[in-house]
Amino acid sequence: LQYIDIIEKSGTRMLNIINDIIDISKIEAGLMTLDIKETNVKEQLEYLYVFFKPEVEAKGMTFSVNNSVSPKDVFIETDKEKVNAILINLIKNAIKYSNEGHIDFGCNIVEKENRNWLAFYVKDTGIGIPENQQELIFERFIQADIVNKMARQGAGLGLAITKAYAELLGGNIWVDSEEGVGSTFT
Repeated sequence: LQYIDIIEKSGTRMLNIINDIIDISKIEAGLMTLDIKETNVKEQLEYLYVFFKPEVEAKGMTFSVNNSVSPKDVFIETDKEKVNAILINLIKNAIKYSNEGHIDFGCNIVEKENRNWLAFYVKDTGIGIPENQQELIFERFIQADIVNKMARQGAGLGLAITKAYAELLGGNIWVDSEEGVGSTFT
């Protein structure tokens, strides 16, 4: 039974890596398409909160969502699946690289260049990212904790795909982080 569990987990990891390689290949070939539709941001955030809450709490951490978007800003035109993929990857990373504390995610309206933007974020109290690694983590096959045993749990494609999806949707992604304190991806 123990070996079956190991085989199942290894198979899932391998499938995830293959899917990431296919996605990055489509992005680089310009074949990734968008499916823009009206999307309810509050529903999307609430779904992710309910989905990840048990996993976060199982690690003894607290989890919260900020879905205080005003009623007039609840619906946006976007590719719901790409936004989900971005948030899922960021939340999974927050869980993976945090052993205690808190994970918070959500969105806010920010004004930039005389325009309102919806800024999604995922904030954790995890291991943090060294300053000299903060730009590199968005590149393919790079992980900030390469000396850490957790680096073997992926191919280092998740943040490259996340960045590509954000840019495909007309947005941007960045990180504010401090080693030993945590990270905020926006």
